[in-house]
Amino acid sequence: MSAGLRPAHRRVTDAVAAALAELRPASTRFSVTVGAPYRSELARSRSRLQEQKFTAAEASRRLGLPISESELVGWFSEWSVSARGQETGAETSLWVLPATEAAELRVDIAEWLQTALADEGISDAVPPCPGHPHPMRPEAHEGQAWWACPTNGPVRPWAETAG
Repeated sequence: MSAGLRPAHRRVTDAVAAALAELRPASTRFSVTVGAPYRSELARSRSRLQEQKFTAAEASRRLGLPISESELVGWFSEWSVSARGQETGAETSLWVLPATEAAELRVDIAEWLQTALADEGISDAVPPCPGHPHPMRPEAHEGQAWWACPTNGPVRPWAETAG
């Protein structure tokens, strides 16, 4: 992987790790991998960024992160995240954009993994909602990833919400 893609890759892998940690122990039934964008996706993103005259300085300002010109295309290209169930061998994929706000990225990945857990045959509420039979759902709340009751709203922030 080129050095220009590493910061975006790190953002996606950190989001995956945070979601997996929040969904333990059920999430240990999956192996999850993050794949780099295809060359065609990188080319499309590069072209789109040039057409829009979008710069690394603007991306840095919007994301609140230092982003160099060589890293810009990696942040605005779609990355694949794949999960394979250890029991069924079923595989599912999600495409994510590293430039997505960190809490939203984590929420998107957690929602996808909750669906994958159900598809894997896990009937337990993951994570369990206090006092209810349903699972909590992930949501972004005040710039952080939170677990929320579908009925009563926010319950608790994720254990690790930085990044």
